[in-house]
Amino acid sequence: MAKSETELLALLRELDDPERLERPRHYDRAATGLKFGGLVRRLEADFGASCESERDTQESSEYGRVHVPADATVRGTRLVVCVSTRPASALSRPLGAG
Repeated sequence: MAKSETELLALLRELDDPERLERPRHYDRAATGLKFGGLVRRLEADFGASCESERDTQESSEYGRVHVPADATVRGTRLVVCVSTRPASALSRPLGAG
């Protein structure tokens, strides 16, 4: 079901915390931090390498990023996994992919 731009903006405003627009309503920072830590550990185990991570990006809807080093991937390309403050939202991409 397609929504108009006006309807989508209204939905996004409804989901935002009215006091902190970069976070969703009922955001649980501690729970997100635990899940993020689990993701970092899982990526390190799966790739067999230490992964650099950044947490609590200020003024952003992004909670943090995990960097998988190039030498740990089959193609030799560094990966970046971006984790949103929105529930179950993440994006992964090779570094330099735009």
